[in-house]
This record gives sequence, structure tokens and C-alpha cells, in this order.
Amino acid sequence: MLAMSISEGRKKLFELRRRVVEDCDEAILTHKDGNVVLISMDQWVSWQETERLMNDKRALQMLEDSIKRHQQGDQSGKPAEIVFSDLL
Repeated sequence: MLAMSISEGRKKLFELRRRVVEDCDEAILTHKDGNVVLISMDQWVSWQETERLMNDKRALQMLEDSIKRHQQGDQSGKPAEIVFSDLL
């Protein structure tokens, strides 16, 4: 993880983009009025989905139940291709 002033980050923006996207790195850009974090779009989308899931009590409970059933050896259920057909 990198940290630098926002002014320095502006000078190195293309290099920061490369490191963030290609190396899965993060960059903290500091400023007296508040700091920001530069992450890749893929990482941001992943975090948004995690946040949405964590705030959806029904979906979270279904996920926890599914994990418990899987750990107990239950292989029943729908195949991933059906469950995630909208993502494929």
C-alpha cells in the first residue's frame, strides 16, 4: 500500500493507476481536508457487493445457512450455473 499527498499523487497518477490495477495495490492520497483511497474498479465492485450482502439480512442468513449445510456434507441445491446465470 502506498501513501502520499494528493499533490504527489496527481503527478504520479498514471503510475498509480498501473500499480493499483495491475498489482492489486492501493494508494492512500492524503490531504489536510481528508484522505482518499485509490483502488481498482474490480476491487471497488467487489467491496460494494460485499457491503450490499452484509446489509441484506435475508441474503446473509441464506449464505450462512448454505455454508453450514456445505460443511455438514450437504451437496443438494441448485448448480452454480443456475444460481449465477445472470452473472455469466
